[in-house]
Amino acid sequence: MSGPEELPPANVLPEEAIAFFRAKGFRIGFSWQDVFREEHARWFTVAKAMSRDVLEDIREAVDKAIREGITLETFKKELRPKLEAKGWWGRKTMLDPKTGQHELVQLGSPRRLKTIFRANVRTAYAAGKWERIQRTKKAFPFLEYSSVMDGRERPEHHDWDGVRLPVDHPWWDTHTPPCDWECRCDVVARSQRMLDRMGVTVDAKPPPANDLVPWTNSRTGETGMIEKGLGKGWDYNVGKEYLRGLAPAPLPESFGDDRNGGPEDVGAAAQPSGAQQALIDRFLKAFGIAAGKEAIWEDKEGWPLSVGRGWFIAPGGQVRLPGGAAGVAIDRIAAAIVKADDIRWVWVTGEDGRALLMRRYRRTANGISTLVDIGRDGWRWTSRQGR
Repeated sequence: MSGPEELPPANVLPEEAIAFFRAKGFRIGFSWQDVFREEHARWFTVAKAMSRDVLEDIREAVDKAIREGITLETFKKELRPKLEAKGWWGRKTMLDPKTGQHELVQLGSPRRLKTIFRANVRTAYAAGKWERIQRTKKAFPFLEYSSVMDGRERPEHHDWDGVRLPVDHPWWDTHTPPCDWECRCDVVARSQRMLDRMGVTVDAKPPPANDLVPWTNSRTGETGMIEKGLGKGWDYNVGKEYLRGLAPAPLPESFGDDRNGGPEDVGAAAQPSGAQQALIDRFLKAFGIAAGKEAIWEDKEGWPLSVGRGWFIAPGGQVRLPGGAAGVAIDRIAAAIVKADDIRWVWVTGEDGRALLMRRYRRTANGISTLVDIGRDGWRWTSRQGR
């Protein structure tokens, strides 16, 4: 980045960062812990912005900051008058809906606007960058942790500077910046040729973990342990969580539901059984994706698809797999996409009667034609004899 107060120049910000931010829904919360950890990859929230119009003003300003590359000072100068006009500024008494108690709280302030600006811009940039990293990892299969190293970095982040590991190493699941509030660290994609030129090698293993410290979400009562150097609620890879959200969900017309004798649910936590996970991993393997991972995969015409476990998780959190000989169906579905005889855009009618634009993959093998339609609302499939 160009500096602690600045965004990268607009032509450096990947378009994926803008897409990530715009894909978020709204979530109103009184405390920053009401929307916690990876939930921030799905929802835009500002603690104590309890009305939709205030939240929309802040979101519009952040969107402009990401889109146009404006500075923090411009962001504050343009947003502050709007928030003051709506009374969302300074210290005021507000009702906490969770406790039912009135509290004296800080609403808008220069410091809060700085935090909003930095947290949202940096996570958007990180998510967009991760998507690009996944798309280009064949050419740049390694990542290097890069701390600012100006004397203001955290000691743990100082020690992580220069760590080099493969893109898909699990260390990046928790150590991809930003790793805390105000974290200015970054990751740099490297090729083998770049490493050779630098005279360095990939680390055989990640650095030893720091001591674990306990944390508690005082709003939910959730507790856990976290490595020192990682901020509470920051020990996740925002880009990876974003890719999970991009994966199309299974549409009911292909998978049914409980009332119609569809596949068995395994609960809202979306934790597949061992047999179900084996089928999902079998699907991922057809795309060259490791078991349990997510990645951006490009079809033979260069169109990107987010492929991961989310393909088999319904919006309610239940696992959905093809009925009958699920393994055979899994293979046909994957082959229809990876080895498509034909790819085209088609307009289809959804169950609710809406017209949907979907990317259709068709493959015929052994006298059986398989169609897979993938769109913004989800995906579906059919197989039948003949073409």
